[in-house]
Amino acid sequence: MTTTHSVGAVAELTGVSVRTLHHYDHIGLVVPSVRTAAGYRGYTDVDIERLHLALVYRGV
Repeated sequence: MTTTHSVGAVAELTGVSVRTLHHYDHIGLVVPSVRTAAGYRGYTDVDIERLHLALVYRGV
């Protein structure tokens, strides 16, 4: 089973705000792999790696 992280946990881990993560999801830049029936986002380790790449490219 793949471990998923909440939006808050990913925000704390990466230093990106929850609002920014929601924006990235909305525009399709970093879309979480899991969405619960209640609409909660779940980020896998692969999603977090994709976010790190986006942050690196944003800084270039």
